[in-house]
This record gives sequence, C-alpha cells and structure tokens, in this order.
Amino acid sequence: MKVSVETLPTSEAVVNVDFSWEELEKASDKAYRKLVQEIDIQGFRRGKAPRSILERKIGKEYIYQEGLDKLMTETYRDVLKEHKIVPLTQPELDAPILAMGQPYHFSIKVPILPPVELGDYRSLHFERQEADVTSEEVEKELNSLRERQAQWEVVERPAQIGDRVTVDLKLTAEDQTVSDLKDNPFELTDERHGLFSGMDEQIAGMVVGESKTFSATIPEDYANEKLAGKASSYEITLHKVEFKSLPEFDDAFASAASKEEYASLEDMRKGLSDQILEGKKRKIREDLREQVLNAVVDQAELTIHPVLIDEEAHEMKHQMTHLLEQQRMSMDQYLMLVKKTEAEYEESLKPEAEKRVRQQLVLDEFIKKEEIHVSPEEVESLFRFYAQMGQNLPQTEAQVRNVASSLQREKAISRLIELTTDPDPDEVQGLPEVVGEASEEELVVEEIVAESSVAEETVSEESDEGVGVLVSGEEVEKAAE
Repeated sequence: MKVSVETLPTSEAVVNVDFSWEELEKASDKAYRKLVQEIDIQGFRRGKAPRSILERKIGKEYIYQEGLDKLMTETYRDVLKEHKIVPLTQPELDAPILAMGQPYHFSIKVPILPPVELGDYRSLHFERQEADVTSEEVEKELNSLRERQAQWEVVERPAQIGDRVTVDLKLTAEDQTVSDLKDNPFELTDERHGLFSGMDEQIAGMVVGESKTFSATIPEDYANEKLAGKASSYEITLHKVEFKSLPEFDDAFASAASKEEYASLEDMRKGLSDQILEGKKRKIREDLREQVLNAVVDQAELTIHPVLIDEEAHEMKHQMTHLLEQQRMSMDQYLMLVKKTEAEYEESLKPEAEKRVRQQLVLDEFIKKEEIHVSPEEVESLFRFYAQMGQNLPQTEAQVRNVASSLQREKAISRLIELTTDPDPDEVQGLPEVVGEASEEELVVEEIVAESSVAEETVSEESDEGVGVLVSGEEVEKAAE
C-alpha cells in the first residue's frame, strides 16, 4: 500500500492511496468471511458455504467490492489518525471502478482545520488607558434620572415644544394614505427625523380640539423610495396637551430615584460617579481585549475553508432566531421587514462569521503553544458562580464542555493581555486567590452573554435603518415604513 497526503493552500487535504492486487485479494477474503455469516445459502449452515458457492449467489465482483470498500474506510481512518487530520465535512471521493486482477488507486479530498502560524505576539505592546469621571458626566446622568422621574400633567394652554400631545393624524402622499393614527401620543421636539420630520413645529401653538391641515415633504432618505421626496399632506386634530413636570434636585429625589439606595443627593452623586468610572474601566478593558486579540489575529497566517464560515454563519442565524422568538417574531417575518431573502441574510452574516472563526482558530493555536489548561475544579467553580447569579445550568457533558472552552478562551485572552501590556494598576494585590477567580468567572459569563448580544445588536441596527424591529410605541414612523 502506498499512501501520500498533500495539504493544499485552500485548507484541504488530498489523500492518494494505491492498493496492490494482493492487498485486494486479502480484503476480499475478509469480506467473504463476513458475508458468508450473513447470507443464507440452501444446503449449507450459516457461515459454512464455500466461497465459490457464495460467488455464484451474489457475484464475485460484489465480494471484491465489499472488501475494497472496507479497506478504503479503514485506510482513510488510519490516515486521519496518523497525520492528525481533522476533517470538517464528509470527504470528496474519487474512486474508479474496480478492475479484476489490477492494482487500485483512489483519492480523497477533504476540508480540514487549517494550520495556524502565529506571529511574534510577544513583541506586541499596548498602553492601558486611564479612566476618569467629570462633574459634567455625573450631572448628565443625574438629569437623565430626573427625566425618568418626570410626571406628565394635563395643561389647558397651546402646545409647546417639549410637551406631550395626543393627536389624530392622517398623512397622505401621491393619493396614498401613508399613516392614519388615532389618539397617538407624540413628545414634541425640534429634532425629529424620519417620516414625520417638520410636523412638531406645526403642532406647536395648537389648542385642544383644534384641527389643522398643512403640507410637507417626505424626507429624501425615507425607506420607501416611491414616496421619498414627494409632497405630502397632514390632517391633525389635537386631543390633549401634557406638560413634563420634573422633580426638584433634592434628597427626596435621590431617595426615590434610587429606590432608597441613597439617602442624600450628595450620596447619589458619589454613587453615580463610581458607577460611571466602573463602566469606563469595563469599556477600556473590553477595548483592550479586542485590540490585543485583533493584533494577534492580524499577525497570524491561516487560510479558512468556506465550510467553517458557513457553519458559523448558520450558528449566528440560529442565535438570531432565538432572539426573535423572545420578541414574538419569526425569522420569515424578520426577513420580510429587512427586505432580504434567507440566502441574502446568511450572506450578510459571513464577514462577522469569518472574523469569529479566525479569532477562534488563532486562540486555539495560542492555547496549545502556551499550554493553557482548565482544571475540573475551575469548571465546577464557574458552575457555582452561575448558580449564585441565579442561573442553574444543567451539568450535561455538552454544557460542561462549552463552559470549559469559554473559560479556556478567557484564560488565553488574559494571558495575551499579560504578555502585551503593563500590569493593571487597579488590580488588587495580596487578596485570596478566589477573588481573582471570581473576576475571571465574571468575564467568562460576559463573554458567553456577548455571543448572543451580537444578534441583538444586529436587530437594533436594522431597526435604526427603519425596519421596525424593537421599535417603541412612539416610533410609529418606522412601523409605517
């Protein structure tokens, strides 16, 4: 037997095999001994019929082909093991018809996990950014909390920008009704974009019970190209005007807005400052992780077979389907809203899918090179951490493997950051080891959650384009699109 293995630049392996006729003869003997145990032949007990009798019953070529098939399967399995080849899908087989008395050649081409050549990642260096908080940022957050504590009070006066109004609204263009709303609330603003831009200034000054008609132009960037830039006509009747009453900035506000977490306004300012600072530090850590990982990936050399990208895109689509189900929407409905076919949607996922695959392959190679391991105790600790967070994950074999893999990836990224940056000045020294482990566990949980959040971000981005997914009640112009 002659076997050769060639690894192609396309992340495929080609296996060429030559069998001598003597090897095929031996394989056919094995096939005969197996078949004679399975086939009933009149006049002979099961397994006792001579080969010549069996050949007359099922054909000589059939026995040889059975032996050849078995020999090919065993050879392919042995080649994978010997050459440490990881096939991604079923192989493509080039197997000619067996010619009796002649040696036999066949070849197999199979997509494989690509070899990864890491760059000199130890030569990389990144500076850690410092986080600080300004008083303006704290006041902005305070004002945001104040806005959320606002009360709407009905007033008997003309509507003003900043008020909330309830109206009947009919919008037509090109003899077509674009929107027909009843008792619909709008918070008047001078910064409205989209379908109803320019409407607010016309409502300002109206009084309850008043009706008004006016002309406008649908924005050029409106999603419906047939209506974009066209003249439109409004019919509006005002039913209610409400004024936004904001609470005073005092200790009572601090207590109410924080659900009694803070007793005074100064305590709240200090607490908000700490929260903003922690948020900035978290963002800096996330950006640093992404920066380091991208740099290591950019250094690496590898060729990814399309099948890996297709599988990752399929998994991303699966995640999106679950997210949509949580919003009581089917994938078909979503595709209709984003105006894409299933094939077009899957194609749009491939750039991100390729990025994920590339990062994972590079991390896997880094894990091998740096000999990064995860112990059963660490995995068990992570499951306990999940439980403390109210997520009692079933410890199935697949779930344990998934958690261990996530933890190993997190340890790898932590190691990369350790190699390419100066020590984090915020890290507390001398604390028990379990504290460091808890921090790492939090990062693992964040990573797993982040995998699903990519799909959520995709939905939100589509919404911003006017698709109508995840829209609020007041964003009816998007639904109209």
